[in-house]
Amino acid sequence: MNEPSKGSAKTIKLAERRVFSQSFKPLYQEGMGLVEQAAEYLDGKGRLEAKKLSRTAATLYAAESMRLTTRLMQVASWLLLQRAANSGEMTRDQVASEKSKVRLDT
Repeated sequence: MNEPSKGSAKTIKLAERRVFSQSFKPLYQEGMGLVEQAAEYLDGKGRLEAKKLSRTAATLYAAESMRLTTRLMQVASWLLLQRAANSGEMTRDQVASEKSKVRLDT
């Protein structure tokens, strides 16, 4: 089995290419819109609906709401980092350093 040597192979990072392209803007807008919609629901109608739940269901709802909020904040952080890189506010190295602090795999 022949494997290319590390020096001759160039990895193409498709996600990075997309982030630095014009197609990132709709992704950013949609992602941030989702964060806003979820926050509005959880703070408004969701809070009112949760009051109607049994104690057990309300506890589960609160736990899932916290998980959702955490995940959405991670997504928002990632999107903001990408936007900063795309606009030149941060270098790719700075973004890579900050991205290591944002966990999207859990």
